Amino acid sequence: MAPWKVLPEHLDPQAGRLVDRLRRLKDATGLSFTALAARTSYSRSSWERYLNGRKLPPADAVTELAALAGADPDRMLALHALAAQTWPGPQPKDTAVPGTSGAAPEPEEPASEPAAPEAAAVAPTPAEPDTPASVPPVLVGEPADPAEPARARPARRTLLAAGGALVVVAAVLTVVLTLVLPGRGSAGAGEEEHRRVAAEEFAFKPDRTYDCDIHRFQGRLYAGHSDTEDALLQQISTTWDVVEAQCLLEHRGYRIGGIDGAYGAATERAVKRLQDKEGLVVDGIMGPHTWEALRR
Repeated sequence: MAPWKVLPEHLDPQAGRLVDRLRRLKDATGLSFTALAARTSYSRSSWERYLNGRKLPPADAVTELAALAGADPDRMLALHALAAQTWPGPQPKDTAVPGTSGAAPEPEEPASEPAAPEAAAVAPTPAEPDTPASVPPVLVGEPADPAEPARARPARRTLLAAGGALVVVAAVLTVVLTLVLPGRGSAGAGEEEHRRVAAEEFAFKPDRTYDCDIHRFQGRLYAGHSDTEDALLQQISTTWDVVEAQCLLEHRGYRIGGIDGAYGAATERAVKRLQDKEGLVVDGIMGPHTWEALRR
């Protein structure tokens, strides 16, 4: 495979890192530019521009190449978002190669038919011709079955009384468990409120930002996205833990620009300022000691 051309000198380090990573992904696939164009939505000339640093590739192109190489698309999209912030010149989007598949529009659901009036739904039932005239009609309010024997009534009253007693016992036990067991009652409600962290798997999306629910729980500071105390984060991590760290950094006055879940250069600089102020090792990596200082 021919050696790669030297990247343009005007590219920022973040942009150069993205292009270098894309080149390694292409090498890992073993595909030529022509084969790469056949397997993706972008032409051979577009890939040549992207991988020689002459044009910023669209996010979709980055995702498709990552999928072909078996790489993590979230990490590649995070690199792409950082490179887009410093990429020189305009960044027009290339048009995908015609003929590629796209999601077909979903058909509209037909409007539900109006329900027929109840009066029209039930037709009168004609009287059967062979019904004997001697059979007396059933009067409205007349019980269909014979009256329940008197001896069965005490048994039913006993069962109802026992059921009521069980309900009372269950209610008492609920109150006792709420007031006595640790972690229940008002404390349990507070913990449930605190545990409103993100349950879905994190997926980095360029230009998406998140809100922060800053609060204290048991003397520690949280932002509503992660309860971690020891997650190791560095460039370029993309997790809910990064969102949590970015929220707390912004809350403490260490500006990073946006809460996007990508551990970029701005987040690393903010972590270093925090570490320097707290007398920690200034390496820009989130670890147990840095989390401890951040959650105070």
